[in-house]
Amino acid sequence: MNIVGTGSASGADLSCGCVVPLTFFSFPFQKNVDHRRFRGLARALDGIQPEIERESEQLRRAPKRMIDCAAFSLEATDNGEKTERMSAKLDILAQDIAANRARQLLLNQQMSFLVRTRAGLPRLLRSHRA
Repeated sequence: MNIVGTGSASGADLSCGCVVPLTFFSFPFQKNVDHRRFRGLARALDGIQPEIERESEQLRRAPKRMIDCAAFSLEATDNGEKTERMSAKLDILAQDIAANRARQLLLNQQMSFLVRTRAGLPRLLRSHRA
């Protein structure tokens, strides 16, 4: 539905005779809506950061244990343990170490994105106030 503009409750001059869609009137601007949204987004981002940090710390400690285990497995192989079993164990450890490194890289990328996004919120909020 369209109406011809003749004025509005907000004081805007709609007397230009333009056809204004009725939906124009159904979405009044709410003060501070952007501020509330960005505060909510900042809280969400702040909640995610500790999760990433915890997982990252756990992953940083894991390779030492895996490398130690691999060293013991190699030593056991040198001492005559069943080579097939130790070889399979070493392959699994190598895969685990590679997966750990890949996950650490992904977490670093996530943290970088999070920090950049969080840092950009105030700038974005200021641009909406202008």
